[in-house]
Amino acid sequence: MTGHQYLVGVLEEQRLTDMDLKRLRNTRDQIERYLKPIRHESRIYYGGSYGKKTMIKESFDLDIVIYFPHTDRRPLRDIYESVCHSLNQAGYKMKEQRVALTLQLPKQLHVDVVTGRAKDEDFYYADLYNIAEDSRMLTSLKMHIDDARRVKDTIKLMKLWIRRHSLGMHKFAMEQVVIRALRDKDESDLEMSFQTVLQYLKSSILNIKLVDSANSNNPIKISETQRHKIKQAADYSFRAESWEDII
Repeated sequence: MTGHQYLVGVLEEQRLTDMDLKRLRNTRDQIERYLKPIRHESRIYYGGSYGKKTMIKESFDLDIVIYFPHTDRRPLRDIYESVCHSLNQAGYKMKEQRVALTLQLPKQLHVDVVTGRAKDEDFYYADLYNIAEDSRMLTSLKMHIDDARRVKDTIKLMKLWIRRHSLGMHKFAMEQVVIRALRDKDESDLEMSFQTVLQYLKSSILNIKLVDSANSNNPIKISETQRHKIKQAADYSFRAESWEDII
């Protein structure tokens, strides 16, 4: 069996069932109904791994993005608070993250709801509400989705690699690494793609400066301790004698 064939098998094992996907769609539909009274001309999208098509069965959640139109001139904080109030009235238990409200649902499923205001009628760029800093953050979740879908299988494999080596690397940081490592390359050979990313981590993770691909003013932070752990894991994986020892 080639490395590519092995990795194809790994991906097949990580495919979500129709029941899993139906549960996620039903969850979005329910949340959308609760937000309907405040939506006006807003748009709701799948974000995160569902939108990027990078979900793995071993660990998945749901990201929902609600963009209000650029013509909504309310302060961004007021827009966010209207979303928060509606979800609270619906009975959801919530925890505030940096730019998302995390809803705790039964069966260990959690949903992140991200609120923003589109920059124009295209809804491609938006100011997200930064909850932690009571500020706005310009980015394009749609660009993130477009970029990730191009290398979605390698991203799935790297998610598993990070999880199984207990590295704790933030998913968005990992996605940006994969996108950089495979720039101008395709992922038709998964063995080559995966090894290219490992080599990139080995050579660059200690010094690389990661930023949001949609806005270079948004840094992506990785601690020094975490960088060294990632490099050690990449070194180990490069020396491993079998794919079972890697992923």
